[in-house]
Amino acid sequence: MENMHILPGYIPPEEDEILSSWIFRLARSHKIKPFSFTKFCLEDPNLWNRDFDKFYNTNLMTLLTKVTPLSIEQVNNLHLISYKTIIFNSELYSAFTEGILNVGIVHRNRKNKGLLACPLCLTKKQYFKKSWRLVSSIVCTDCNCHLIDECPNCHSPIVFQRLDIGKKDIYNEEPMYLCWRCNFDLRTEHTSITENSLAIKYQKYINDSISNGYNEHTHYSFEYFNVLLSILRKARSNSNKFCRVREAFKKEFGINSIEYSKLN
Repeated sequence: MENMHILPGYIPPEEDEILSSWIFRLARSHKIKPFSFTKFCLEDPNLWNRDFDKFYNTNLMTLLTKVTPLSIEQVNNLHLISYKTIIFNSELYSAFTEGILNVGIVHRNRKNKGLLACPLCLTKKQYFKKSWRLVSSIVCTDCNCHLIDECPNCHSPIVFQRLDIGKKDIYNEEPMYLCWRCNFDLRTEHTSITENSLAIKYQKYINDSISNGYNEHTHYSFEYFNVLLSILRKARSNSNKFCRVREAFKKEFGINSIEYSKLN
């Protein structure tokens, strides 16, 4: 593909859209199954076998700048690498990256609940957001509701990529708000919270730290997130070494021992 041309069914990314969601929608705009689309249009038949939202694929990102009107900066902004020096300040390692949820891909399946979703956002537009891959994301400040990390019906991880898997000779578009396993509508169940709740205040502070790259506690937001996530891991650890941290959490937030065991 020496002479590249803009894809005929090109559609722009939505606000805060994650790369895989955009590519999935690009496939649909061309009326091609996502796995066929990445094979024939993006020259990578095994793309969906990897977490390409997390692991940077230079060839893919360069190719996207040739078949779409987007610059490399705009394409990179769809990738989790855009959080470097903001959420984390290390390389995107294969096993673990501070602040990023792990989807745990095994042969196109996702074994971990590493993609979150806002049920109410999905009622507005069908796409998945980059911020829904962050450990620090717990609520949607636009909709004032909790994010979900699984299908409320069958408790399977959210894997929109598998919605179009089926007979090879039949093209079908299942809505992106459906569970890939049981077809449950992910929009139907949500937990609303008040705008002045502690969770909303927390999330707004987190979002502002990400947007600005700093907050009142540090000039570098990744340092803040390093400390925040370290405290969280210690508070949820069963090790006797961190018992004082756990006790402090229970005392500060009024969590009893039974509730706390459910968090771990």
